[in-house]
Amino acid sequence: ARQSLVMEEGGCVTVVTDPAVGRYLRASRAIRAGEVLLSERPSAWWVDPSFRQTTCARCLAACGDAQQREACQACGGAVWCSAACRTEDADRHAVLAPWIKASEAWRKKRAAAETAGTGPCKGAAAEAESEESVGEEEATEDASLLACAASVAALHASDRHTFDRVWAMHAPPLTSREEERCSALASWCEQAALSAAMPLGDLLRGCCARDRANSLALTSLGGCVEEAREHRPHGYALYPTLALANHSCLPTAARVDAFVATGPRPREGGGGEGGGGE
Repeated sequence: ARQSLVMEEGGCVTVVTDPAVGRYLRASRAIRAGEVLLSERPSAWWVDPSFRQTTCARCLAACGDAQQREACQACGGAVWCSAACRTEDADRHAVLAPWIKASEAWRKKRAAAETAGTGPCKGAAAEAESEESVGEEEATEDASLLACAASVAALHASDRHTFDRVWAMHAPPLTSREEERCSALASWCEQAALSAAMPLGDLLRGCCARDRANSLALTSLGGCVEEAREHRPHGYALYPTLALANHSCLPTAARVDAFVATGPRPREGGGGEGGGGE
């Protein structure tokens, strides 16, 4: 069975199942751009490192003006959309903060190594791609893996029962490249004096496997009608049921960033009106 759906903003959104079109969302009031409308409660979640300065670390909502959002001065990589979210996230962020700092330090080290032509962990893909593009891709993967490990470490500290569910997830064998990457990151984490409830190498390898099999990108639809639109990841989450039950017509999360079209749309069978916005 899938996990329960959690409605945001006091239940203004209803999930409607229509045999003709599948499952869609119906709102009982006007929706603000940037609102998180629906989220299936994950076991662990983390903000995409590329969007840490514009996405709330607690609720994953889009953060507004820099003067209005709350920021962590200690780690320099997390923001919250409100003081309430920052307070609710305090215990979790106490575990995440050292990992975020280590992630930023690792990224800078990788960038310096690439500039000097001595980048670590050059995989087989380097034979087919330029050194620069491979280095950027690996640095992005490293940052995402560290964020995943930090999220799981925080989950272990706050909810051991749920952590056990995460660790019981499907975990396929790692490739040789993934093994090398996890070993290199584990060595760096030890140098950065990071700690976890298990050996760092085991944590990183376990997160890498479960991330690949059981994670879902929390995306928003950018662009406009005239331009090609693409789904941009703002965060990721681990769902224990994802490997067996995920499907695109069963949304696990929805956040409105821009409207393509709005207005009443009558539905057959007395279903009322449904918004046409994306």
